[in-house]
Amino acid sequence: MSEVFWCDPQPSETSRRLRDALDQWGFSVKEGPGEGTLILVSDRPHPGWIPPIGEEILWWVQDATPEEVSEVLSRRPGWVVRRSTSLETVREALEHLRTRDLGTEGWLRQMMHLATLDELLRLVLIRAIQISGAKQGAIWIRQDNVFFQRCGEGYPEAPVSLSEAASLVRTGNAWLICRDEQVGILRLREPKGEAAHFLGWIKEVENLIINAWNLEKSLALSFKDDLTVANNRRCLEVELPKAIREAAARGESVSLLFLDVDNLKALNSQYGHPTGSRVLTTVAIEAQRIIRAQDRLYRYGGDEFCIVIPGTSAAGAAKLGDRLIRKLQEAPVIINGQRVPVSVSIGIAAYPAHADGAEHLLERADRALFQAKEDGKGRVALAT
Repeated sequence: MSEVFWCDPQPSETSRRLRDALDQWGFSVKEGPGEGTLILVSDRPHPGWIPPIGEEILWWVQDATPEEVSEVLSRRPGWVVRRSTSLETVREALEHLRTRDLGTEGWLRQMMHLATLDELLRLVLIRAIQISGAKQGAIWIRQDNVFFQRCGEGYPEAPVSLSEAASLVRTGNAWLICRDEQVGILRLREPKGEAAHFLGWIKEVENLIINAWNLEKSLALSFKDDLTVANNRRCLEVELPKAIREAAARGESVSLLFLDVDNLKALNSQYGHPTGSRVLTTVAIEAQRIIRAQDRLYRYGGDEFCIVIPGTSAAGAAKLGDRLIRKLQEAPVIINGQRVPVSVSIGIAAYPAHADGAEHLLERADRALFQAKEDGKGRVALAT
């Protein structure tokens, strides 16, 4: 009979169900930690719950982020199972632990099954830096014919063309991620050892990365505005709460700019709706040109746009808003030789300074936009 040790620092109401299943599967369950496989019940995986003894841990948790999984499994081998999955998943995980079927980087592969593309890339970068002893690193992901930086630090955030990426790879200053698909490039600052050592393991998770990349591309199509280069409102409703969660985890701000094209109805009446469409496209293009790779532009609807700026205070966002207004003043739409001025009003709010969540943030930025309109249009107003 296999023996497991039961630890429940945060007992679950469903613990009895798992205990009964362990009995049915023929396990001898011992209370408290011991020299063998531990089953640890908690709301979330946390290093503080890891006892000083025990060879490996099966975590049975309510929920877990990839970062939390990475943290606990890097300290003690094991498996993390959410309570929402079937009990058969627990049984399979215990079998993996019994046979030590974790693979060369089993904890990483198991963790990656829980992750989005951004989470995958972050975990790949962390692991590559750890193994190579590099000082810093960053990853760029290919979109059409350009690579855009998605995570990391220590390098300029400017996009990298296909030819530039090929040159970096050829000279040994970057490595392709998923070479056949050319999903992205990885750069490491002062890595130690051979690339085959500190990057060879990525081959084991290439399919996961490619699948996440393809899924993101397919979602991007449904999240694009039909007229402009911006994402649509549906995309904002998905990504704004995520941006706020990430900002809260890092203890950072995230700012929201709410833009409204001034006098669009009058422009449509005077010049026709095709001119109005050109004005909207111009606003989107100029906004896209001045924001950073990690900032996101959305068409909220009609003549309204939103820009989400992570890691930036309201004051910093106001500077970008002023810059956009100036750029648009310098880029009128030309219709039959006539200059049609383009102007926007902008309301700005920031988390956590002005709001405690996505819906509240939108509300506060919208209210600030109304104030900018009241104050004379073509200006920036901050939430108060």
